Amino acid sequence: MWAHLNLYLDPEDPACSDPLRRVMAHLGDYAAVIVEPLKARPTDATLVRATNQRIEVRLTTVTHHLLLVIAPEADLAHEVFFLRSLAACDLPAPRLIAYDLSCANVPFTYAIETYPGSLTLDRINDAALVRIAGRQTGRMLRRVHRIEAPGYGAPTPTGRWSARTWREALAGWLEQRSFDDRAEVVLGADITSALRAATLDHPTLACTQPRVLHGAVEPARIVVTVGESVQLEGLVQPAPPVGGDPLFDLAYALASRQSAAFRRGVMEGYEMAGTLTAEQHTRIDRLRLLIDVAQALEEDDPAVLAGLPAAVMARLEALGEGIVNRATVSQ
Repeated sequence: MWAHLNLYLDPEDPACSDPLRRVMAHLGDYAAVIVEPLKARPTDATLVRATNQRIEVRLTTVTHHLLLVIAPEADLAHEVFFLRSLAACDLPAPRLIAYDLSCANVPFTYAIETYPGSLTLDRINDAALVRIAGRQTGRMLRRVHRIEAPGYGAPTPTGRWSARTWREALAGWLEQRSFDDRAEVVLGADITSALRAATLDHPTLACTQPRVLHGAVEPARIVVTVGESVQLEGLVQPAPPVGGDPLFDLAYALASRQSAAFRRGVMEGYEMAGTLTAEQHTRIDRLRLLIDVAQALEEDDPAVLAGLPAAVMARLEALGEGIVNRATVSQ
């Protein structure tokens, strides 16, 4: 029942990394090795996702589904940490059945989790339902953010944390996206320097007590069920950083590419347990600016990039950081 998972990807396809090709060529063989010790007796295995960062295989048994998650290029230490943290507090998320971060039996890290369902919030077009789900997400995030994390950034497979400070964790998040090189090409050196001074290097973004984060709060990573209304089933696919300033999660959820209904719902839900201070809202604005720019540079839409320098200037001025001469934008 595993052989159909062995897939040979086009070696000339630039979208497929070598690690992805190597894993996919023997995916069925690897899955058999991983699943056999569980005695789960699956009756079917279905490939759900195959990207350079993540492979997912749904395992069907007589009574339920499980999800085999594989990281072809990096590791799943951050996901294991996040899911264990939420399980300890009985918060809605997939539960870990088994995992291996040592690469002892197969040449990659993997986890087997309960199957969260297939309906994600990004597939719902009803703004009222999206707002309700956003509100539930905000309430849940507030509970997640009460959990202290032992470090900043993400744990390594050996248990060490990737950053010593929150600034270092943020810098690592940007480095993974080749932020500096891309920003200087699009924004120019002066605006990029001002942007960093207002965000990454700004003293108000310091965080002395890291908390558990999801790291990528967006509708595509929120599993729901829909009946007469909508019900949050859990947050899935966490991403580094999973330890740091809780306001990073909020800023990510409030990013400009998210719908107004989702953004409004998340803030409503988060503030049900207490209104955020003006200083916290300003920190969110600074983090959101950084995230918005990073996402715009990643998405590489020419129309968006053309207006990005002026947009960044305007937002810097709104933060009281209008230190770049407007003439720079037109150079």
